[in-house]
Parts: sequence; structure tokens; C-alpha cells
Amino acid sequence: MKKQNASAFSFIWQVIKPYKVAYIVMMIAPFASGIFPIVYNYAVKLLIDLFSIEGQITFTQSLKPILVFISAQAMLDIAWRLHNIAQLKSMPYIFESMLCKICEHCFNLPYTYFQNNFSGAIVAKIKGIGDKYYKIHAALEHHVSRPFLITVFSGCALALTNLHIFLFIVGFTFVYAPLAYYFFYKLSKIEGEKQESWYHLFGTVSDRVSNIFNIFSFARKKAEIQKIKDYYKDVHNPITIKFYKYDLVISIILAIIYWIFNIALFVYVIQLRNQGIITLGDIAFIMALTFAFMDNSWNATMQIKDFLEDIAAFKAAYSIMEVEQCTIDKVNASEISVSKGEINFKDLSFSYSESNLVLDNLNLHIKSGQKVGIVGHSGAGKSTLVSLLLKNFKPNKGQIIIDHQDIADVTSDSLRSNITYIPQDVILFHRSIGENIGYAKEDATQEEIEQAAKYARIHDFIISQKSGYETLVGERGIKLSGGQRQRIAIAQAFLKNTRILIIDEATSSLDSETEKDIQDSLNTIFDSNSTTVIAIAHRLSTIKHMDRIVVLEDGRVVEDGSFKKLLQLHHGKFKSLWEHQVNGMIV
Repeated sequence: MKKQNASAFSFIWQVIKPYKVAYIVMMIAPFASGIFPIVYNYAVKLLIDLFSIEGQITFTQSLKPILVFISAQAMLDIAWRLHNIAQLKSMPYIFESMLCKICEHCFNLPYTYFQNNFSGAIVAKIKGIGDKYYKIHAALEHHVSRPFLITVFSGCALALTNLHIFLFIVGFTFVYAPLAYYFFYKLSKIEGEKQESWYHLFGTVSDRVSNIFNIFSFARKKAEIQKIKDYYKDVHNPITIKFYKYDLVISIILAIIYWIFNIALFVYVIQLRNQGIITLGDIAFIMALTFAFMDNSWNATMQIKDFLEDIAAFKAAYSIMEVEQCTIDKVNASEISVSKGEINFKDLSFSYSESNLVLDNLNLHIKSGQKVGIVGHSGAGKSTLVSLLLKNFKPNKGQIIIDHQDIADVTSDSLRSNITYIPQDVILFHRSIGENIGYAKEDATQEEIEQAAKYARIHDFIISQKSGYETLVGERGIKLSGGQRQRIAIAQAFLKNTRILIIDEATSSLDSETEKDIQDSLNTIFDSNSTTVIAIAHRLSTIKHMDRIVVLEDGRVVEDGSFKKLLQLHHGKFKSLWEHQVNGMIV
């Protein structure tokens, strides 16, 4: 396993680093927005002072405040237009890079991670990273930066204009800011819990949508809705209510402090005016700056609260990027070359946990071009053996050697590109039939796709559809029957055309007539002397013509021979399985 050391913010930096110049240009606009109110209010002060003098006002006298105002407006417009250009040149590519990095990471997560987590929750977190980054970016551009910068710049302007009021405000800030940060930090922690709960809830809803036909067939709609309600009641809502209660208390406390300061400020300004310390124009400018400072400090406080919540939500989504990746390949792994398809399992042991030994010192040699059936009771280790051959897991001990090459020394992608796997439950992409068949071979031509479909005896069905090979199969292939999905998988096998073929109970859930048609299609592959076949089967009639049948029990090979030979063994394991099926206990 490989630990992903990058923190959430170093990940963001990796993504935006190639566009750092554009990012800097984008951040100029918020600075311009922060400076603009101060310059604007200063222009107003100049005008008020000008209007306070007696006599006619000349154009020359009014030129300065007019130029100050126009310059401020021009500065603001230019900054935001540069922002638009920089955004155009960077943001689409930043999001593209972000999603690709996330997918690259997730596609390399351990096989068990996908077994143990809701796919909906995984997708929600992938989406959440992009969504929450966008909110953080928008906050930096608008929601947080503008009120924060106005607060800073108006505070600086106040310090230069009237030090008394500035010091008065600084005193307030020393009380208000630490208290606000303390409250908001605690609130962000609760937000993180709320988001994790939401991702789990989203995952359970996605799981129910994926299994909607099971819900229909078992008439469990009310029960599933009740489970969602129970989760809301017992888990999600208590966290959410805790969040809103805390938010309410914080807002009340900070609002009281804010209004106490406002009242004190009015009293203080009146005293300064009575003492003749400030002029009429000064009062207009100072009050404008003061309320810009106070109003924006309040807005900045509220926006920082939301900003911290967004960061907490981003970190909750980013947790998927902190899952250790699967480093099943060695650093210097080579590309495998499969010319014969000979497979040798040597002293193979594997367990999913310390107390769950699945394969125990298993040895099995399969010659090139040999057709081998693997049978045994559930839990005997059949599917695990295939998963190890496909390098989904690492064995605890032993070797798997293909054409004299230890698969531990080769890349998993090159290995899997040389093995065709037909699962029991074929899951298709929500794409066209042609795209699903062509997925087996990069740059497959339409002619090759159609030829593979003919071999799999699915071509006639496809062309009978209104859209032919462009017919969409629905999510997971739901618009097709089980037999049709299996035939598409067989068409993929023909198109991929590898030396090794694995069939995992491909016909166990089909009716007898469909099974015969599928078996006829598979026999075309079986008749090829160049293809090594491993077929896992519960329905033993599908493998009776195999060269060998291997019986597994408790992770070991207990019987190995031809169909005829195994039936002749007195008290044999395979003979017992066969007799059960013949007597109608399974078939």
C-alpha cells in the first residue's frame, strides 16, 4: 500500500500551480474591490468639504474629487476584466486537472475499498471535492476577500485620518475577532461530521436506487423509506440540529457585542465633534469608513464562518484522497508477454484476514491451451483463485507463473490485457451496445465489433433494434436481459482474443435454453487449441467436456482429472456434487 501524503491544501496547490500567474491576476480584482470603497468615500469627503466653502465652485476646484472617483472606478473595471480573462485561461483546466487527479487516485484504490464502501458515497466525495473547491475559490474571490480587504483598508485609512477612532475600533477587534474564531472553529468541526454523515446517507440512497428493482419485487418501498427516515432521526438530524443550535448561539453573542460597539461608537464620535477635533467632511469620511469597517468586519466574520465550514466540507470529501493506494505492482515491474498461456500456481496461500484462510498451500499447473473447470462448494476458494490470477490481491505466500513469468514482477495492466474475464454478473456501461463490445479492444473497427457479435450470436438481436449498434443499454446494462449481457461479454472475449480466458459461472443464472445458446458460443472458444480456459462452474453440465476438472475444498486441490475419471472415484467429491445435480437438488 502507498500512503497519500499530500494534504488537502497541498493538493489544491498542485492543481493550481501551473496556472499561478493567472491565479494571481484573478486575486487582483478582490484587492481592487477592497480599495474602491475607501477611495470612493474619500472622493465624497472632498466634495463635502468643497461644498462647505462659500461662493461659487469652479470646475478646477472640483477636478480633484472627480478624478479620484473616475480613477477608482476605472481601476475596479480594469481589475475585474483582467480577472475574467485570467479565469477563462485557467479555471476550466484547473477543474479538469483536479478531476483527472482524483479519478487517477480512486482508480488505484485497493479492491477491498470498493467492496466495503457505497459507490454512491464514493461518487459523492469525488463530486464534493470539486464542488467545495469551487465554493472556497468563490469565497476567496468574493465572499471572504472583499469584506475582509475592505475592513483592512478602511482600518488603515482610519488610522491615517483619525487615530482616536482607529484605536477605539482596534480595541473592539481584539475582543471580537478571537471570540469569533474560537466559535467558528468549533462550528467547522461539527460541519465536518455533518458532511461525513451526508456522504454516507447519499451512498445508502444511491445503493437503493441501484437496487430499485429488488425493492419493487420484494415490495419493500415503505421499509426502505423508513430506514432513510431512521438514519435521519438517529444520526444525521442530531448532528445537523447541533450545528444549527451552535450557529444560533454564536450569532446572538456576536450580534450583542456588535451592537454594543455601534452604540459606543456613536457616543464617541459626538464627543469628538463637540471637542472640535473633527470637521464636517471628516465626520462624513470617518463615519463612512467606520461603518464600512464595522459592516464589512461583520460580513467578513460571517463569511469566514461559511468559509471554515466549506473547508471542513472539502476535507470531508477529500478524505477519499487520503485512503492508501494499492501498490500491487513493484516499482520496476515489467510488461508481461503471453504467447502460450501456461499457468502455474505454486504453494499459493491467501487470507482476507488473519482468521480467514481461503487458499492453503495450493498447487495447480495448467498447460497451454488446456481447458480446466474449477468446482467446489461456496467458500472453497474458486473466485479468490481467479482474483489472485487477475492480481486484484497479493498472495500471502507462493507464486503465480504465466509462461515462466512471475506475475508479481509484471504490471497488473499488462497482465489483465492478456487475460479475458467473463463474470457471472455482467455489468455494462451506460453506453451503446457497439461501444460496450468495442471496449474490449482499443480502436476496434465497426467490422471487428460486428464480427465478434456474430460469433457471440448477438448480432441478429442488435440489428433488430431501432438504433442497431447505437442502442443504449441503460445503467449497468439494465435494459438488456441476463442472457443478452452475457452474449455481449462473450463478444468482448472474441474481440479481445487473448491466450487466457476465465469464465466465472457465466451461465449459472440463465434458463436452460439460453444456457445452451451461450454454451454453444463458448464452445467456439473452447475448440481453439490456442486458448487456455479456466471455467468456474456450479452447474457442472457446462464443464463436462473440459480437459480437466479441478475440485477445491478448504483452499486446496482435493481432486483433479477428467469428467469421466472423477465420476469413477468412489466417495469422490465431484461425484457427490454431480449426483446431487442429477437428482435435481441443484439443477
